[in-house]
Amino acid sequence: MADQVRLAAERRDDLGKGATGRLRKQGRVPGIMYGYEVDPTSVHVDALELYHTLHTEAGLNALIRLEVDGDTHLTVARDLQRHPIKGETLHVDFLAVDRDTPISVEVPVHLVGEEDAGSDGGVINHILYTAPILVKPLDVPNYFELDISELVINDVLRLEDLADQLPEGAEFDADPETTVLTVNAPISESEIEAMEEAAGQEQDEPELIGEEDEASDEAPADEAGDTDDED
Repeated sequence: MADQVRLAAERRDDLGKGATGRLRKQGRVPGIMYGYEVDPTSVHVDALELYHTLHTEAGLNALIRLEVDGDTHLTVARDLQRHPIKGETLHVDFLAVDRDTPISVEVPVHLVGEEDAGSDGGVINHILYTAPILVKPLDVPNYFELDISELVINDVLRLEDLADQLPEGAEFDADPETTVLTVNAPISESEIEAMEEAAGQEQDEPELIGEEDEASDEAPADEAGDTDDED
């Protein structure tokens, strides 16, 4: 089940862009806390502590015991904004939750038995890497496991194949028939060549269409010339 991690936060009163920039230079991450029984509150937390908080086995689903002004709130991290190059967290939302009210989370799907998969030449196509579920905060699983060791070509695994791992009272937050993984037949070299040829033909189409357009553009000019001759 999801880890609970303590994280200290300080209230943030100066909300200008310059103030948030200074906070980041000091190794702090600005954020906001909102949700269950709390007024929206601007806060900031230590960047390194936040990093460790979100890098437990529970990942982004870690339950954060956020301490603000002497009060502790059960929260989960939401809507992390990251630097596009450095990857540093620029802003984070802390959603305060009620331990008895289900929340929507994305639980990672881990594959097991990969060393034995594809024994008949099948190619594993992992489509859904996280499973959306509705579950009480204290019951959030760290991950689901999907055994693929005995799968063969044309086999399909769906969300419903993870149902036996759902915590009591939890349910999928998506169609249970949503595909998680398929086993496809390998593509032959001739099929690859045919696909490449088809792709090449599609790329040539705009030029052919252009030539046709040029021909149609020339036609009115010729007809206009004929009319001038008749005059």
